[in-house]
Amino acid sequence: MTEKLEKRKWCYVLQPSAYEMAPCACGNGDTQWSEFAGRLWCSRCDVDFIPAHNGIFDGPIPVATCDLLGIYFDRVNLETNEIEPFEIDPPSQT
Repeated sequence: MTEKLEKRKWCYVLQPSAYEMAPCACGNGDTQWSEFAGRLWCSRCDVDFIPAHNGIFDGPIPVATCDLLGIYFDRVNLETNEIEPFEIDPPSQT
């Protein structure tokens, strides 16, 4: 059976290695965001894969410390090709 993959609607502006996500099984740590949600792309193997772990996303994220280290959570909306800035406290909808 083939699994139906969901297309990614956004991705972070930084590469997966910046968030210390697991490399491909071949050892390639220079992976990219896959076009499919929950997966990364390995250019060596030409394969979409599910990482063994999600790096800093597997636990509590010290956002202020990440900012000091140059790790950002802004993301690219792949449908509009616009950058959506990360906001700790989103504006109120009232």
